[in-house]
Amino acid sequence: MTRDERRRAIRTIVELPLPVTRDRGFDYAEVTAGGVPLSEIELSTMHSRVCEGLYLCGEILDVDGKIGGYNFQWAWATGRLAGISAAV
Repeated sequence: MTRDERRRAIRTIVELPLPVTRDRGFDYAEVTAGGVPLSEIELSTMHSRVCEGLYLCGEILDVDGKIGGYNFQWAWATGRLAGISAAV
């Protein structure tokens, strides 16, 4: 494929409309589990204990909570902490 053909293909995929027709409600709401174990993270800084210079936060970590914003709050709080810690 030429460069223009590749760009056109990517644009077609990225701009493909995928309308949401309905949701299944809170009875069917799901969260996923899994990710980097918290034992591999220094929780006061979100710094990886396995990889020097790596800070992790949010859904990449093995944490899940009840529906109602708890997962969002975890992502925001750990993201802030990781960002502040990485900037020091």
